[in-house]
Amino acid sequence: YTKIISNTLTFTFATTIIKNVIGLLLALLLTRRIALLNFHRGIMFMPSVLSTLIIGMIFTSILNPADGLLNTFLRNIGLGSLALQWLTSSKYAFGTVIAVDVWRGVGYIMTILIAGILSISSTYYEAANIDGANAFQKFFKITLPLLMPTLATTTVLNVIYGLKVFDMIYALTNGGPGKATTEVLYTAVFKKFSTGQYAVGTALSSVMFVFMVIIGIFMIRIMTKDEVIE
Repeated sequence: YTKIISNTLTFTFATTIIKNVIGLLLALLLTRRIALLNFHRGIMFMPSVLSTLIIGMIFTSILNPADGLLNTFLRNIGLGSLALQWLTSSKYAFGTVIAVDVWRGVGYIMTILIAGILSISSTYYEAANIDGANAFQKFFKITLPLLMPTLATTTVLNVIYGLKVFDMIYALTNGGPGKATTEVLYTAVFKKFSTGQYAVGTALSSVMFVFMVIIGIFMIRIMTKDEVIE
């Protein structure tokens, strides 16, 4: 079952890193004074409120290898070599699921990070302006350090979600093709219990429980490390 654990960790770390990076970039952009600010925030957040079933239906249609919107577009502009079997090939299915999951979740992470950025006092930036700090210096010396607790929270949320991912995989691929996307912990537990292999399913559930405990301890330490004991 090392492959199952490996796939689970790959999915978890890939989606966590990508969501945090893109979410942070979007949060920085959408805390500036730009036209239709709330509209742009709403558009980016919208995928997060869609049901997994709806997302699965949308992307199985868009990514259909024969007549899907993406492959049809690529063929029409002369890039037919890039028209791949996104969800039906074991080579590309796992990466495609990761990409769709990032699209769905990045708006939620962005919203949390926007709240974190807006909670930073403007006096820090005013003092930095007086000292002649540029945008990069203000980001690395003020924004990023003060945003670390929020980033820790989004990281923990992403990791917990990644370790128990199930619905997105089944909505997009129904667990196929082959074992390319089914071999993650939660889908493995589902398969074992549904086929009567209760002992193996229980063992995998125990592994998931250990992971969750470790993540929970990590979250508590991150959230309380700066507290002052009176």
